[in-house]
Amino acid sequence: MKARFLFSATILCLVFLPVSNAYSADKPQQKPAVRIPKAEKPVLIDGNLDEYPAYAIRMDNESFERLQYFEYGGKNDISADIYLLWDDENLYVAARVTDDVPFDNNKEGPDIWDGDSLEVLLGMDGKADPARIYFGKGDYQIGLSPGNNKDIKPGEWVWRRDDYKGGIEVAAKPWSKGYTIEAKIPFKVLGGFTPALGKKFDFDIAVDDSDKGKRKEQLAWTGTKEFYSDPSQWGTAVLAAPQAAFTLSYAGIIGIIIAVTAIVVFMTFTVHKPK
Repeated sequence: MKARFLFSATILCLVFLPVSNAYSADKPQQKPAVRIPKAEKPVLIDGNLDEYPAYAIRMDNESFERLQYFEYGGKNDISADIYLLWDDENLYVAARVTDDVPFDNNKEGPDIWDGDSLEVLLGMDGKADPARIYFGKGDYQIGLSPGNNKDIKPGEWVWRRDDYKGGIEVAAKPWSKGYTIEAKIPFKVLGGFTPALGKKFDFDIAVDDSDKGKRKEQLAWTGTKEFYSDPSQWGTAVLAAPQAAFTLSYAGIIGIIIAVTAIVVFMTFTVHKPK
C-alpha cells in the first residue's frame, strides 16, 4: 500500500514538474520576453478589457520601478496590469491602471508624457541589431493618454515620426481604483510589419503618473531612465496563438498537486484498507 502511494505521488510530480519549470522560466531575465496571444474575436476599442484573456505584464511593486530618479509611492499610488493582443491587422495594447489621482493629464500632442499615460516602445525591423543604442527606421515610441475625463479626450502621439498621419485609436474609462486605457495600433502604422505566429519584435512599455499636473513617477517594464531612446534596453514580444481565458498560476499548479495527492492518499487508505 505504501509503495502504491509513493508510485502515485511520483507519477503526479513527473506530470506537473515540466509545467512548473516552464512557469519558472517565464520569470523576467536580463532581457525579458512577453507572449502576445492572438485575439479570438474582434476587439472593440472602448476601454473595456473583456476581450483580453489575462494580463501579460503586472507592474505592481518596486521590482518594476526601474527608473530610480523617481520615488515610488507604492502600488495604490501607481501600478498597472498590461494587456496585449494581436490580429492580422493590429496590435492591441491596454492597461488597468491603479492610480489614486486618475486622469491627471491636460496635455496633448508631444507633451502627453507629462501626465497620466502609457509609453509603448516597438522595434519592428527584424534585421536590426538588438544591441543598438539609437533609434532606427523600424523603431517607434508611442504615447497613449487617457485625457482628463473631461474636455481633453484620450489621444496618442508618435515621437520621431513626422510621417505619422493617424490611424491609432485610443479609449479610456474610469474604474474604482483608477482608469483603464486601450489602444489599437495598426501594423500599417508600424512600417507595414507583417504579423505571423512566432514572429518576434522588440518591446517595452512604461506607465507615467501625474498627481498635480506634472509627471512625478514612471514605471518601466525593463530598462533605465534612458529606455525611451535606447532600444538595447527593451525586451522581446512574441506573437502567439490564442490563449484560453482560464490560466493557472504557479501557486495554482502546486495547489492542484497537493489536492490530487490528498485524494490519492484518501483513496489508497479507503479502498485498500486492511481487513
